[in-house]
Amino acid sequence: MTPDATHIDHRDWMLRSIDLAIGGRGRVEPNPMVGCVIVKDNRVIGQGRHEVFGGPHAEPMALDACSESPAGATAYVTLEPCVHTNKKTPPCVPRLIAAGLARVVVGCVDPNPPVAGAGIAALRNSGIAVETGLLEEHCRQLNAPYFATTAHHRPYVTLKWAQSADGAVAGANGRPIPITADAANRAVHALRGRCDAILIGGQTATGDDPLLTARLVPPLRIPLRSVLSAKLCLSPDSRLAQSTDSGPVLVYCTQSSLDGNRARALMLERQRVEVQALPSDEHGRIPLPAALDDLHRRSVTHLLIEPGPALAAGFLAANLADRVWVFHSPKRIDDPTAPRAAAVPFAPTARLQLGADLLTEHLNPRSPVFFANDPSPDLRLLQLEAHGSNS
Repeated sequence: MTPDATHIDHRDWMLRSIDLAIGGRGRVEPNPMVGCVIVKDNRVIGQGRHEVFGGPHAEPMALDACSESPAGATAYVTLEPCVHTNKKTPPCVPRLIAAGLARVVVGCVDPNPPVAGAGIAALRNSGIAVETGLLEEHCRQLNAPYFATTAHHRPYVTLKWAQSADGAVAGANGRPIPITADAANRAVHALRGRCDAILIGGQTATGDDPLLTARLVPPLRIPLRSVLSAKLCLSPDSRLAQSTDSGPVLVYCTQSSLDGNRARALMLERQRVEVQALPSDEHGRIPLPAALDDLHRRSVTHLLIEPGPALAAGFLAANLADRVWVFHSPKRIDDPTAPRAAAVPFAPTARLQLGADLLTEHLNPRSPVFFANDPSPDLRLLQLEAHGSNS
């Protein structure tokens, strides 16, 4: 198609819908982020997004915001409008039909079986023209975590770490030391506060004794703080075990470790730490997919992993990391005993300067939920904040 002005606007309305949808990140999960723009006579007369889980979806928000009758207008929506009723809010398709729209342009089909194709069919059966696939790969990438949980039955996995200019992730002999400065630290806490769960390895739990809460910014979610520790090494005196009033804590171990450490498990459980045994492999380790399966069962959409080098390498080697955030500090450690960062085997998708530190975002092109090499909503929100936008 010739890229005339009409076609450019056609794409621009969907891009505007994507931008709107991003504002729901951290508030709408496990639902997808959705934006809707209603256009009449080449003018936006209404727009909206899904703001919060349990609240109205993007389409009724946009219809309610219309400055004039939407009859005969076109709605641009990033995800197929819902038609099912076994959920918290009424279906959107009847609202679109009742509004008298002439056309609905859908970015991508909803992978959720009760919806997939049914919403589009219902609109067409009512006489509304429906176009699908406009910027489809970008609309799918917008909701890669939703596709991960709905189509692949596991959380969307982000690995995050900070490293020095010489590739170290800690000080001499693994001693925890600050690597990044304030702006990068705030970005990490903002990401924590938008995720459903955070996972660390047992070595990080014992060596760093982290708290894993979102403290530098108001959190949108209270993440489940979890530890993958085959040998049940989490101490009842750890900051995690001592802070269950600040959010839930879960530790994964093997059944044999649980059986051999009943006293420790009981102490942890008295502190309201959940101890969950998972299957082990022939080496006594917990297979990474087993932990992801359990977190999916707990309705975790976004999983943030703050790994040591070994755990990071394990997720990368198993192709279970969908996204990697690396914070690069200009500082050097210059100690041969300092542990080195894992190598990320795919190129950066985007970069963002945060004070003296540089954030690189890597999207895994071999992930089953990689659709477009777009900066993630989390990175886009950081970019907007860096430029002083309140969108």
